[in-house]
Amino acid sequence: MQARSLIAALFAITTATSAFAQSAAPATTGQQLTREQVTAEYIRARNAGEIATSEVDYPKMPATAASKVTREQVMAEFYAARKAGLIPQTEADFDVAQTTKHVVQ
Repeated sequence: MQARSLIAALFAITTATSAFAQSAAPATTGQQLTREQVTAEYIRARNAGEIATSEVDYPKMPATAASKVTREQVMAEFYAARKAGLIPQTEADFDVAQTTKHVVQ
């Protein structure tokens, strides 16, 4: 199934780029590659590890900054806000006009 998805994606990319390339300036080499040549080049680049083929190959997300508050501090702040009525409990507690006022400001 993964091979079919990969082939379908390759086909879509090939047709999209070939359609775009025909409307753009001609290739610098003076010749256009055939579909078989493009496919062969793609397979060569994939086998050489030049193309990311899975999420393992993609760059890692940057590490997030460490929090300066503890989980207990966050929970205490949440409970205090809820006790003060700052956090709606049900749809009836949710004031659309007040929320809109904060958005507009």
